[in-house]
Amino acid sequence: MQSEKAQDIFGRCYCGAVRFSIAAGTRPFWAGYCHRRDCHQAHASPIYQYVYVGKQYFEVVAGSELLKWYTRAESARVSFKRYFCEHCGSKVYNYLRTEEDNSELELCGTFPSLFDDQETATNSTWSPRKHIHCAQSIMYLSLLQDDLPRF
Repeated sequence: MQSEKAQDIFGRCYCGAVRFSIAAGTRPFWAGYCHRRDCHQAHASPIYQYVYVGKQYFEVVAGSELLKWYTRAESARVSFKRYFCEHCGSKVYNYLRTEEDNSELELCGTFPSLFDDQETATNSTWSPRKHIHCAQSIMYLSLLQDDLPRF
């Protein structure tokens, strides 16, 4: 019989050289679909799924030396970085420092499509809760058959 104990979530870039983990029992701070123009260009996709967790729960466990980062705006370099594998180019995670309710937050955002266990990626804990930046969408949002809030 398998243990009911929560287990770490593991994921990897496309080539598998960069691996990360999310601590067992972690719940996402944010989970959703993004339609932002910058993200269309960064991901070469009209929409993508994201989850953000506290930085303390996210760890690169292999291949950290292969990670490169980029941010478009010089002014954002302290607060936002997109990390990708230099071998395969796969986006691995975003680092975001932000403020909410007068508290500074450090978050890492990754992509459930990178999780090793795709059942975990689609369970209720990690599934999207909203669509964001809908005004910038290049898709016909009416084609999306979900009841998620749209911002």
